[in-house]
Amino acid sequence: MMRKQNGMTLVEVLATLLISSLVIMLVWTTVTISMKHNIVETKKLQMQQEVNYIITDLQNIHRKSKNVCYQIKEEDGMWKIVECLNGDTISTYFNPKFNYELSGYPDMIFTKQKEAMNAGRAYSPSYSLSVKVSSLDDKGPILEISTTISRFDEQQ
Repeated sequence: MMRKQNGMTLVEVLATLLISSLVIMLVWTTVTISMKHNIVETKKLQMQQEVNYIITDLQNIHRKSKNVCYQIKEEDGMWKIVECLNGDTISTYFNPKFNYELSGYPDMIFTKQKEAMNAGRAYSPSYSLSVKVSSLDDKGPILEISTTISRFDEQQ
């Protein structure tokens, strides 16, 4: 007659350990992949916010500024909006995490037609602008947005 035995055999313990290990590895892999994806998406979001800030600021300067003429310049790794006549800085764009590239804009941007004509320059109430943002470590996404900066052209 066989007695009733309590407990588990060695094979059952090994099978349980194997299945538990597989489940733990699956969960750990999922968590790791999720964390990496979250880091990349967070960086993309920060880059989009930077581009949105630059475009919104330039749009406000172009539409509402009392300055007649301004220039977009790169100096020492920073992008600056500078008043043409006196050289005063209107706005500066710099973030130690990102590289910026602004392109497609004219060398001098006039906000009033009369002043552009007086300076012997062509006038347009709008201009194209491309903003490219990348990380300093050259790893990760590159974001490039093209837009048109415009203003309502008042009759002069």
